[in-house]
Amino acid sequence: MGLKKEQEQRKLPPKHRDDEKRHDENERFEKLLDKLEDMTTNGRLKDMAYHFTNKKEVIKVNLLAGVARGVGLTIGTAIFIGLLIFILTQMISLPIIGEWVAEFLEMVDQYREQP
Repeated sequence: MGLKKEQEQRKLPPKHRDDEKRHDENERFEKLLDKLEDMTTNGRLKDMAYHFTNKKEVIKVNLLAGVARGVGLTIGTAIFIGLLIFILTQMISLPIIGEWVAEFLEMVDQYREQP
């Protein structure tokens, strides 16, 4: 339903020029966003369908991920414990903490000597 001539004349001018151009640009932008959303959704669905239909692939990926986590955790723990022991050996010269660290290191040495 269009406006009457009187209403057209009373209508305020637009605040921004080229409103139609901006409207067209907004429509193109929305279409582009819709395309991008469809592409990402379809890509994920294809990936999920491939992994869930191929059981060997699922087992291989999960096994590899588990091994990587285990190796990473082991190496990280070894580095952390090594640094902790190094820092503790440097603290032996401190008065109160040094005695505690020395006793701790003696316990570690006694544990190593046991068969």
